[in-house]
Amino acid sequence: MTTTDEDAKLGEFGYSQKLDRSVGRLASFCLGFAVISATTAVYSGFGFGLATAGPAFVWTFPIAALIFFVWAVIAGDLASKIPLSGYAYQWTSRLVGPTLGWFTGYAALIGFISGFTGVAYIMASYLGGLLGLTMTTSSQIWITVAIVLVCVLVNAYGVRLATALNNIGVGLELLVTVAVTVFVAVVALLVSSDHQGVGFLFTKGDALASPYATAWLTSSLACIFGLLGVEAAADIAEETRDARKVIPRTMLYALGAAAVVEFSMYLVFLLAIDDPAAISSSASPIADIMSQQVSPLFSDLVIALALTNIFVCVLANMLVATRLLYAMSRDNMIPGARFLSQVSPGRKTPSVAVWTTGLISLALLMSAFASEQAFAYILGMSALGYFTAYVLTTSGMLHATRHGRFPAPTPDTFDLGRFRTPVHLLGLVLFSAVAAALMFLPDFRANGRTFLVVMLVAVIWWGVVLRGRLARGEAGPALAMRDAQSAPVQPSTTS
Repeated sequence: MTTTDEDAKLGEFGYSQKLDRSVGRLASFCLGFAVISATTAVYSGFGFGLATAGPAFVWTFPIAALIFFVWAVIAGDLASKIPLSGYAYQWTSRLVGPTLGWFTGYAALIGFISGFTGVAYIMASYLGGLLGLTMTTSSQIWITVAIVLVCVLVNAYGVRLATALNNIGVGLELLVTVAVTVFVAVVALLVSSDHQGVGFLFTKGDALASPYATAWLTSSLACIFGLLGVEAAADIAEETRDARKVIPRTMLYALGAAAVVEFSMYLVFLLAIDDPAAISSSASPIADIMSQQVSPLFSDLVIALALTNIFVCVLANMLVATRLLYAMSRDNMIPGARFLSQVSPGRKTPSVAVWTTGLISLALLMSAFASEQAFAYILGMSALGYFTAYVLTTSGMLHATRHGRFPAPTPDTFDLGRFRTPVHLLGLVLFSAVAAALMFLPDFRANGRTFLVVMLVAVIWWGVVLRGRLARGEAGPALAMRDAQSAPVQPSTTS
């Protein structure tokens, strides 16, 4: 499909091509891999899993991978039929209705913005430690502010720069992470005698919650956090060449690559533990394992390289969040929509949405000055935002299929076909189970309460303003189609 054909298809949905359609297969894959970020996932999730359920937490990873594989094929099926920025918002809006679309898009936006803010906060901690700084809450916040602002500037400049940096970062991550994991495996398991046997992977550790099944299920969320965002490529569909064919494939490739890398890292670093008690209580277990098995200098060097991986994770998550905010603004679904939907003519990027996303992130950071615990709750609700979007999207697709509203496949694109309903039902059960765990498991209840308060804002906006807009046809896909029908016909051009 040529760019002209893709732009014509975009016009059928009511939009003209304003963004820069320059993203190819490699950049699409790299975006998905960067949003997942295997390095960030293991560095941030390893300690939680180990402290919560002991080494046996690693066997929750195959469950997490299955959950996200189911979501990836559901999202790929939709991306091949409705390749629009705003992904889940657009899917549910067009196949069920804009009210469901509003809540789906809002939940996903919460997930992405709180998610990249949290990753930036983690990066600030590692960066401060690497520079030898005495890290206080205040210093960590200000370093995070600087990281977020740099990512805003890159994304505001344009998608070509953002994806180019992302490609470099992912290439470096794959090279360095795999090389370091293999090196640590050789040194710890073949050269040194200070390591654990395979049986260690099935042990429970110490001082665990009772019953153990609860602790083990709670620890699974570390692995689930580590695979969030596999659908990211779908949100830049209007900037992807041959989007209907490319995006479903690159989502699955990114998930597969990330899952293999993450699981390998978990296994190697668990077996490389010398002193389990010390590592279980460590604030930076991966760094300490590398220091014990190789040297502190080696650990510092790897951490420095890992910071580039974490940076592109922030960059990619912000890129996806801005496209979702832009797509919802374009349909007049949110406050200040006319302002937020502006696209820079020269750079072909939604610059206002980029800056606004950054400002929302900074506002979340400022809450940490008032209460570090409240800030932790805000960051903790990120996964709930994602899984709420997954549940709403899957429920909407079941409704659309039942009422014969699911679009027919286009030639040579991914399609679930007769497996659609069984996969959707399986997905709904899995996603609902994770969402329930995030709401009701003791370690996450406070995050759930914060999320419900934030979602209440969406309910109030819908009830006071948005419902009227939708009834009058002043918002949602109906507005886009009306504007497209009333726009003057432009002469076709070829190049």
